[in-house]
Amino acid sequence: MRKKSGRTVRTVGGALALALGAGVVLGTVPAQADWSIYPIQLGYRGSARPSDAAAQNETRPAADRECFSKYGFRARGVTPLWLVSNSGNWYQYWRCDTN
Repeated sequence: MRKKSGRTVRTVGGALALALGAGVVLGTVPAQADWSIYPIQLGYRGSARPSDAAAQNETRPAADRECFSKYGFRARGVTPLWLVSNSGNWYQYWRCDTN
């Protein structure tokens, strides 16, 4: 009986190690939260400030892609931060957070 118990413990231990490894690869195991900030350029050029809603709606898909490319399945989501002009080129800054 002892031999069978040892094999069961090894089997369960191996299965647990595989499950935890898969969780790390898939990003389902909680990790330390991380974040990054990045700008996305708007298609609009000019001196008049565009509306925040329009800037966020235009750049959100690119922000989501950037966040996912950096963190993969650990990406929790993006948050709009500020809208900045640089010589008539407008940039919406986003914050990407992990889970």
